[in-house]
Amino acid sequence: MVKHVLITAPEAYQPRFVEAFRRYNSQGINPVFMPFISTVPTLDSAELGTFVSEYQSYDYVICSSRMAVSVLAKSGIRFMPDDERIIAIGKDQDAVRSMLHVEPAMQDAEPSMMGIVEALRCVEGVSSKKIAVLLPTFEGLPVPSTITNFMAALADLNTSITPVHCYRTSALAEDDYSAVLDMLTRERTDAIALTSGGEAYVLASLLRYAKALDMDINIPVYSFGPYTTKCAHEAGLTISATSPHFHSFDDYVQFLVEQV
Repeated sequence: MVKHVLITAPEAYQPRFVEAFRRYNSQGINPVFMPFISTVPTLDSAELGTFVSEYQSYDYVICSSRMAVSVLAKSGIRFMPDDERIIAIGKDQDAVRSMLHVEPAMQDAEPSMMGIVEALRCVEGVSSKKIAVLLPTFEGLPVPSTITNFMAALADLNTSITPVHCYRTSALAEDDYSAVLDMLTRERTDAIALTSGGEAYVLASLLRYAKALDMDINIPVYSFGPYTTKCAHEAGLTISATSPHFHSFDDYVQFLVEQV
């Protein structure tokens, strides 16, 4: 029997999911896409303008997501082939290569924010380095603990850290909750697959909204990795299972195929 899985990732990630499901020939799963968060660049932000003018002064530039890499590509910075300061997480390193045409730094770091911290900890003289971190602002969402913990861990390195807020992450509007709940109740949904803490917070809000309407939504929730699960637990969600491999969406799809 075909299982219907709601994928809550942002729209920009949907093509990668589609390709991953195709590669695994997962005919037993029908992915249904409903973005719980959206991201848009804020190219006119003052922070980004200052960062662009001072780019050459930074030793490292950390991209917190693929969108951050995209913002760099649109920033007007001219990247030299030997530029070795861009740090990205996991498969976002491929975006650095394709969008910026440079090799990412710290390619062997664990594919997570805290993995970047541990890689930086091994850099000789890291306390003397100047580091920029490209981050989102949040609309309708709390700042996920993955980001606050990451920034705190960077501060513990006693290095110079400059946050650069250059894109906006927005929650699914409450006006759209009814349509999502209608889909969850009228059409069979066997599982919900989260890929980030922001999505977890939206799901928690959606379930509270449903409860206020006396709607019983009891669908297993799966998580992309331990950091997403941590945010989900903070939001009051129960996670049925967490993918032990969070290097790529390929790993996550394989996990979903096995679990759902």
